Amino acid sequence: MKLSNLLKSVIFLAGLCWLPLARAQDKPQPQSQPLKLVQKIPLPRSFQGRIDHQSVDVKGNRYFLSGLGNGTVEVIDLTAGKVLHTIPGFSMAQASLYVPDTNLIFVADGELNFLNIYDGTTYALVRSMTDLENADNLRYVPGNPRYGGAGGTVMLGYGEGATSALRVMSASGKPLSEILLEAHPESFQVDTTPGSFRVFVNINELGYIAVADTNHRRVMDKWQVPGFKALFPMAFDEKDQRLFIASRNPPALVVLDSKSGKVVTSVEAPDGSDDLWYDAAHKRIYMSAVEGVVGVFEQRDADHYALVAKIPSVPGSATSYFAPALNRLFVPAPPFGGQPAQVLVYEVQP
Repeated sequence: MKLSNLLKSVIFLAGLCWLPLARAQDKPQPQSQPLKLVQKIPLPRSFQGRIDHQSVDVKGNRYFLSGLGNGTVEVIDLTAGKVLHTIPGFSMAQASLYVPDTNLIFVADGELNFLNIYDGTTYALVRSMTDLENADNLRYVPGNPRYGGAGGTVMLGYGEGATSALRVMSASGKPLSEILLEAHPESFQVDTTPGSFRVFVNINELGYIAVADTNHRRVMDKWQVPGFKALFPMAFDEKDQRLFIASRNPPALVVLDSKSGKVVTSVEAPDGSDDLWYDAAHKRIYMSAVEGVVGVFEQRDADHYALVAKIPSVPGSATSYFAPALNRLFVPAPPFGGQPAQVLVYEVQP
């Protein structure tokens, strides 16, 4: 066979081999999910009721879970995948916060109206603050003197009606200042960009976002969110200055321009969210919802977002905790369908 004919035959056979591959590539390929379930951590079989806000000790690989309906805070060893210690004595533990600067655990009880602070090694009670009606959300701001503490600052939202406030404390729990609010602070986010003293506070009862200033120690502005009610968790994109809010009526992700307070856009969302997280590295937003899914939103640019996945969890799993340093989203699930309570651990996928 001449070389030219041989070459034509090789090309023809190669084409035949390529054809099935090309056809296979023409078929829609299943998209990889943005979250992968990698671990299920069981809670004690006696554990009952709702689960509220959590936190993580990254260095110690521990996870702190507020058993609101169980009257406990569960300390979980993430390496061993089991409960390491139980802190009892609560009626409605609404938030547990680990502070690495001082190795302390802050726990807010919204029914007994106190904030307890525990040693992070021995779990012994260090300090208790009382008369904090409906003590709720806690936030930790790493070393930032603009918020009152060079070694880190802890913020607590508490109160009902005109007795409501945002309390600013040192990382050891020493009260530094308070900002009075018109009603209970459902959630809040801190703007730590250079020159900012702002804290965005969700006053769900009155339907607006209060813009508090830790320097002037008062509310500087009030942003209405027209068309949306039952505003619960929030997340914040500092780089693009976008504030994210989970609305329950209607169920939606609402995006605000955090410079003007104007609604930029909204996207239909899962129903009944109680925690919301912004993943800056992957340009995503994670919304845990009571209907039993985690909504994953893609941030295409500062003004455009899309719901790209609904990752199954367990009905009733409204709260969660995102730990960027561990590349993990923790979604605690109450007992459901004969299954005991557990923590679902998702790994963030590229």
